[in-house]
Amino acid sequence: MDLIKDSALARMVINTTFLGMLCSTFYTMHGVLLPLVYIIFTANSLIAAQVDRGSMAYVLSAPVRRSTLVLTQALYLIAALAAMCAVITLVGLASIRLFQSDIEVDLADFLLVNLGLFLLLFATSGVSFLFSCVFNLSRHSLALGAGIPIAFFLFDLLSTVSGDLEFFRYFTINTLFDRDAILAGEPVLLPFAALAVIGVALYGAGARVFTRKDLPL
Repeated sequence: MDLIKDSALARMVINTTFLGMLCSTFYTMHGVLLPLVYIIFTANSLIAAQVDRGSMAYVLSAPVRRSTLVLTQALYLIAALAAMCAVITLVGLASIRLFQSDIEVDLADFLLVNLGLFLLLFATSGVSFLFSCVFNLSRHSLALGAGIPIAFFLFDLLSTVSGDLEFFRYFTINTLFDRDAILAGEPVLLPFAALAVIGVALYGAGARVFTRKDLPL
């Protein structure tokens, strides 16, 4: 820690346990950013892109209700994120057992961190899915469906870099995934519940908009 003392990285890496380092690196950067890229493009392709290129007309020409279609698309995205987080969890558990067996890791905290990651991705994907349902053009869907989640990610990152930038944490839902609180044993039920409610509300709003709006078919 002496090498990074008084640096921005030192502020990010507060807990120097193995799990603490993971939370400050993977679960702050790559574990959020890489799924975010998947969320942005997949959410857009599920609804808005199909309307934009006209293929939605062929889908809806079949005897299928809009509500069924949008629910299926939403469940696909949610299931994909759940599978992604399950793989991350299983690979993490296997890696800890194989390569870090001599290091004590609180498995309950590790599982809670991965649950928090899924809930964050679920809520974030709700943003992208909502705008995919609202707009008929991909460029409009991506402008907000990508712009807002990326802004959330950057605001969360900036809030950890310097005390002067900590106010950014109030402008992003990413701070509801409080990794430090999990490691400290603090209750996280309320922020986790908030992420779940946000996700359900956004997906529900998107589905409602799509089933009621006029489509250029």
